[in-house]
Amino acid sequence: MSATFIVSMIALSIALLIVLTVKIKLHPFFALTISAFFFGITAGHSIPEIITAYSNGLGGTISGIGVVIAIGTVMGSLLEHSGAAETMANTILKITGKKNADIGLAVTGYFVSIPVFCDSAFVLLSPLAKRMSKDSGNSMVTMAVALAMGLHATHMLVPPTPGPLAVAGILGSNLGLVILFGMLVSIPVTIVAVIAGRILGKKYYYLPKIESTEEVMTEIGDKKLPTPFMSFSPILLPIILMLLRTIAMLDSAPFGKGVLYNILDALGQTIIALFIGLIIAFFTYKSVHSEDKEVWTFDGIFGEALKTAGQIVLIVGAGGAFATVLRLSNLQDIVMNVFAGFSIGIIVPYIIGAIFRTAIGSGTVGMITAASMLLPLLDVLGFNSPMGLVIAMLACAAGGFMVFHGNDDFFWVTVSTSDMKPEIAYKVFPLISIFQSIVALICVYILKIIFL
Repeated sequence: MSATFIVSMIALSIALLIVLTVKIKLHPFFALTISAFFFGITAGHSIPEIITAYSNGLGGTISGIGVVIAIGTVMGSLLEHSGAAETMANTILKITGKKNADIGLAVTGYFVSIPVFCDSAFVLLSPLAKRMSKDSGNSMVTMAVALAMGLHATHMLVPPTPGPLAVAGILGSNLGLVILFGMLVSIPVTIVAVIAGRILGKKYYYLPKIESTEEVMTEIGDKKLPTPFMSFSPILLPIILMLLRTIAMLDSAPFGKGVLYNILDALGQTIIALFIGLIIAFFTYKSVHSEDKEVWTFDGIFGEALKTAGQIVLIVGAGGAFATVLRLSNLQDIVMNVFAGFSIGIIVPYIIGAIFRTAIGSGTVGMITAASMLLPLLDVLGFNSPMGLVIAMLACAAGGFMVFHGNDDFFWVTVSTSDMKPEIAYKVFPLISIFQSIVALICVYILKIIFL
């Protein structure tokens, strides 16, 4: 089939997904499934081929994030019912003030996403975002955008996140320079998200569905809320363990390759680190509610939280399945043929990254494909200096920011765990990802003018 037809079918399948979720309000799991099969059939793939791709995508996504969502959801519920989320929110609000609570979340996301995948990080931090929204009165849209897009910024630009790390490796960019300039470019990229989040938060205002402070205090009675140390530990300790594992795995092997390395490698695995956080959250809850003997049962907090987690896991898995079915097309060959022979600086890798992110929901695939095409053109385009290689890498990543929507499993993690309606999410996240992408491109262009 022709390239134009394939691209048209991708566009139609994405449009169908939007109509089903926004207009018809069909449950996202079924909307994603229908859209995936629509593309597969119209693009000429056989039903068995589509089912195989869908199943592999669903299973692969769930195997990667399912347990994380389950543990994170239970932990978040424990933090909420113990009053720990309230303690954390109050602590951050004392520093930022209620007016700037979203900035506190954006800064948190900016740093956390460097060692931790955004999916895991958002699941981990969403209870805090909900509590801060409730306590500050700021729209949950504003808080979710600040956290998600703060995570998004460094996830796309700063190694050791796999995408930028892979692109730096393909192009031979100096990793230290990539980290330094990636973090610098991430600052305005995060700022524009915070500003846009505030504007859109007022337009689509809602508060999360959690217990009010009064209800929590009634539940706790005369007992005090958990201390800041006990409240933050379930979140901070897993992040620290994952960061230490990331550092331990660097080529320089700062912790060696012996016993300490093996310990950090084991404890820093995402599931293990989060499970440790869950255990701490459990003891934090029991320190407040020692009388609750049902907390770990099917009808207790564990069971109720897992009922919610199950639905989230299926939605996120269907998002991964949709993206996998889209990858059945020969989109990569189409794009490479279209741009073969083009040599217009940073625009080509930027456009390629944007096409793949928008079409198949993977910024990582987008930036890696762009880097692969850019590699033989580095000398011709003048990117063969150490700083030129960094700028080339950042250009690939800038395109990978757009457009963030329903074929990305992180989109559904964000929507599901922040109680946001899909129709609101579609009006917010794609637009802000475009802003982030354009700001990133402008920053890369300025760096090009300064250093090349």
